[in-house]
Amino acid sequence: MTMMQALSKAFGSAGIRMGFAIGNPEIIQLMNNVKAPYNINKLSSDVAVNALKNIPTLETNIGILLKEREVLMTKLNALEFVTKVYPSDANFVLFRMKQLAQELYVTMANRGIVTRFRGNEIHCEECFRVTVGTPEENVKFLGMLVDTYAELSK
Repeated sequence: MTMMQALSKAFGSAGIRMGFAIGNPEIIQLMNNVKAPYNINKLSSDVAVNALKNIPTLETNIGILLKEREVLMTKLNALEFVTKVYPSDANFVLFRMKQLAQELYVTMANRGIVTRFRGNEIHCEECFRVTVGTPEENVKFLGMLVDTYAELSK
């Protein structure tokens, strides 16, 4: 078995696109054999090492993420045009709307709020995926979601 982990939002390092693998030494060696030489730069490597050494920051980030995910899911569930908010153990939330998901996605993206339209995926008609943000980002997202839905529903 090999476990792979991205240094994502919880580690405060999503922007460096870095992760690590833990597993049987023979499997790790096989992975090293196929990776490009010098496939990460020194700056990204230093950020990753510092993130892994800073467990208190990791724990704080996880606490904030869990709280904000719950707030976001609760507020989405309260919207009359959201028909389902799917359970999540991740740093994003998938939810289904009554209608207009693709139009809403495009309009919001053009206005600076980028989400993921999932309506083309199997069993995900009218679905959105949104990353859990900071309290300020979540308020901005929810406000634009409500305003844009009202505008497109006219």
